[in-house]
Amino acid sequence: MKLQQLRYFAAVYEQGSFSAAADKVNATQSGLSMHVSQMEKRYDVALFLRSSSGVTPTEVGRAFYQEAVKVLAAARQAEERLQTLSKSVVGHIHVGLMPTFTRAVLTPVLLRFAKEYPEVRVSVSEAYSVSLADDVAEGRLDFAVVPSSFDIEEILVSKPMGEDRECLVYSIGRELEMCDGGVKLAQLSPLRLALPGAGNARRHRIENYLKVNNIEVADLLELDTMYGTLDLVANSDWVTILPGILCLPDLDGTRRNVAPLADPPLLVDYMRIETRKRPLSVAAQAFADILQEELNSALEIDPVAARA
Repeated sequence: MKLQQLRYFAAVYEQGSFSAAADKVNATQSGLSMHVSQMEKRYDVALFLRSSSGVTPTEVGRAFYQEAVKVLAAARQAEERLQTLSKSVVGHIHVGLMPTFTRAVLTPVLLRFAKEYPEVRVSVSEAYSVSLADDVAEGRLDFAVVPSSFDIEEILVSKPMGEDRECLVYSIGRELEMCDGGVKLAQLSPLRLALPGAGNARRHRIENYLKVNNIEVADLLELDTMYGTLDLVANSDWVTILPGILCLPDLDGTRRNVAPLADPPLLVDYMRIETRKRPLSVAAQAFADILQEELNSALEIDPVAARA
């Protein structure tokens, strides 16, 4: 269980509604509801009774709140101590991220890092894997995040960060046949599929998946613009395949539907790359640690459960 989930639960408990709690913790109402529902499903308990006027904690919810606030108080004390210690951490770090990370993970990382390390200046570059690896190798970036399927130069070292699932993204008005755990593309009619260009590290993996699983494609469109692809999908019958964490902002179901590829799934691993000759500075390592923590939280969100 993550501290963020405890904070969200406590906010809902104290405010008596998801909307008021969302305003208090600067989050979305759907996000808070999703996290609380995940806790209830994971532990098979009901923390709140929902109604049109708000929420009322159950007996389990009241007992859990007493324990949650103790943990949050201890975490706050530790955080304040860390902030005191971090005053001596200064400098300028430059990090490279794929669009996958900048859309769904970057903002909470920046907010946390700015609060804990106010004396450190941060620059973030968004690019695809080849460019990011070149910039790390040339010393222009302290580190970058790329798919683990990407071949890196010998002068670089990689560290695994986590495993994600590729998802089919399609418009709200479209109904697709689902199977247990997501969508089986082979069961669908031939798709109009928008994919990144051949220079993108994910392109070959997706094409191989389509071939091995005998998935028919009616039309193929190359788009090397993430937001252009998302807008096209939201307003047409074109679909695309994107990593799960990139799809987190769409799990509220207001503009696009998201369904993990299933039977079989298509997985993607992420790794952090840096140069062998230059270890990360204290500031860069701190940023990398916070990025890892936020990624771990994002990877715990199940698109199937969120849709339900």
